[in-house]
Amino acid sequence: MRSIGGAPAPGTPGEAISAARTDVEQYVVRAGLARPAPLIVGTTPHPLVPGLAGFSVQSAPGLPVEKLARAGRYPHPWISVTTVVILRRHGFDLVFPTPGKGAYHATVRAPCPLPADIAVLLSDLFIRRRNPHPGK
Repeated sequence: MRSIGGAPAPGTPGEAISAARTDVEQYVVRAGLARPAPLIVGTTPHPLVPGLAGFSVQSAPGLPVEKLARAGRYPHPWISVTTVVILRRHGFDLVFPTPGKGAYHATVRAPCPLPADIAVLLSDLFIRRRNPHPGK
């Protein structure tokens, strides 16, 4: 697996945003800043889907980032965004739908416990932007 570049500062376009604009198949939205440490903590076995481990996101075919952020009801001022195409290009998969919070809950499949080098790679696949619908 290869990284597509260092994670940009919050709200700063980087290499990932160019890929997201040209390879859109399905957006994947995570609450907050998808940095390595929170991804490590958030990667757990799914409580209702035997054999599935990963971290929670909102995703559904054809939906814009704004609708996914609203559905997640994220209180965070920032969200992290990637696409299914970008995840798959780097060896990760999205399981959709999965039981959980939000209308479009999905799980990015990842090894559990999540190794630090894989967490860094995953973090680099997300761009950070302001949450268009911060709330409860």
